[in-house]
Amino acid sequence: MQDNKEHFLDSKTLIALLFLALSWLAWDHYMKKKYPPRPPLVAQSQKKEIKIQDKKKQAPSPRFQKHREETFEFKGKNMMIVFSSVGMGIKKIKLNEYYNREKESISFSSSHKPLFSSHFFKSLEGFIPFEIEQKEAVLTGVFSSPLAEIKKTVWVQDEKFALKVKTEIKPSPEFQGLSLAFSHPLPPQKKQSFFDMFFVYGAELLKAFVLFDGDKTKHLLEKDLEQGSNFVNVQFAGLGGKYFGKAFINKASLFPSLDFGKTDKEALARIDYGFLNSKKQYELFLGPKALKNLSSLGGEAKLWLDFGFFSWLSRPILLFLTGLYELCHNWGLAIILLTFVIRLILLPINIKSYRSMKIMQKIQPRIKELKEIHKSDPKKLNQEMMLLMKKNKANPLGGCLPMFLQLPVFFALYRVLGESIELYQSPFVFWIKDLSLKDPFYIFPVLGGLVLFVQQKITPMSLPKEQARVIMFIPLVFSVFMLNLPSGLTLYIFVSSLFALFQQFFFVKLGSS
Repeated sequence: MQDNKEHFLDSKTLIALLFLALSWLAWDHYMKKKYPPRPPLVAQSQKKEIKIQDKKKQAPSPRFQKHREETFEFKGKNMMIVFSSVGMGIKKIKLNEYYNREKESISFSSSHKPLFSSHFFKSLEGFIPFEIEQKEAVLTGVFSSPLAEIKKTVWVQDEKFALKVKTEIKPSPEFQGLSLAFSHPLPPQKKQSFFDMFFVYGAELLKAFVLFDGDKTKHLLEKDLEQGSNFVNVQFAGLGGKYFGKAFINKASLFPSLDFGKTDKEALARIDYGFLNSKKQYELFLGPKALKNLSSLGGEAKLWLDFGFFSWLSRPILLFLTGLYELCHNWGLAIILLTFVIRLILLPINIKSYRSMKIMQKIQPRIKELKEIHKSDPKKLNQEMMLLMKKNKANPLGGCLPMFLQLPVFFALYRVLGESIELYQSPFVFWIKDLSLKDPFYIFPVLGGLVLFVQQKITPMSLPKEQARVIMFIPLVFSVFMLNLPSGLTLYIFVSSLFALFQQFFFVKLGSS
């Protein structure tokens, strides 16, 4: 008998697939031709190979080539900044009150050119030599050539870790625009074990963040910068680690474009103002990525703090935690107070959960009888069990509800305590010198496991012996999991578990009376 069943790879299907592939290739070729990619930033060793259009029109004057770099220093409470006449950029910035893990002052500099230097549009060699005058926190630089007359004013806002910049231009017909460049060192490559959560080396991770084209956001990690990345209509661009960074915030009516690139040592960013508007205004941020600092920049700058999927919960928790810190002036005590608040909010649900568990224990003998009676009829068994639970107002998932409600809080705190500079190098008591690092003596992880073990012992459970033995290992697994978590988070887990233990004592006593 002949099989008339059609196969997927028949001639018609193959022709259709071929037609779709050719159509896609043709469309891709057309789009690449119509919208060619912008050239990515390149390494220092490759700069000499760049050919700039209209080179003769933008050739620097003899004064440009013979310019000798001058430096200007600003000293404030929060920052010490050394400005350079090369592009009127930043040669070095030191944060006076922040230190790295090696107790060295946090500082920014660049092996390339001064940070946020102004140069001619897309010309990596054409840094503009400014004549600068300084009056305390205000620097004014001027540059004059046949190409353009440029005046650049910088106001240092020490309390905000920011600079306000205004550039006024009288261009010639040959002038094409201005660009800015800044960079951030790439983190060293380190081997990490399974238990080395990203908090261990987190301060060294490269994080790039861009706001562009309205409300769209883009997060980039180091691997995304391999081939260069381009964005248009840029409102905000930042490069940095977990706790500190450098950022550009556009304040002009027109928005620039942005190119990301990478050398062997640095991630590079170039802001291009490729238009002839006479005024360009922007702000620069160079400092700690605290929520209050980013919020003071306005707009959506606070989104640079990346709390991931639970940002909707992490931000309110951080705000509330900051408020508690203002009361007690100790981040460890603020975490303890936050734990009690969360536990008190969940207390009515925990009481309901305990009552549900007691009802389930009470009807367990009847459930066993039903299983024996209807062992050959699963459908009937389910119906009878549902009726029994409905009659006794029992909820089999009631005991799990508090745990599920606490999970979002746990993960939100996980991100807050791992990402927030507010806890960076903040001490608690005695052996805890930094709440953003793991407990050096593993005291909180061990205590958390012991509390969970005691809680299991006093919690009435009717489980088979095999399951009971497996559950007894949970405190040990939990302690191992907590070993490399930030001590601020293990403090929260320990205090929360201790609260749950006393709560369980109360429930057991209430149930036996």
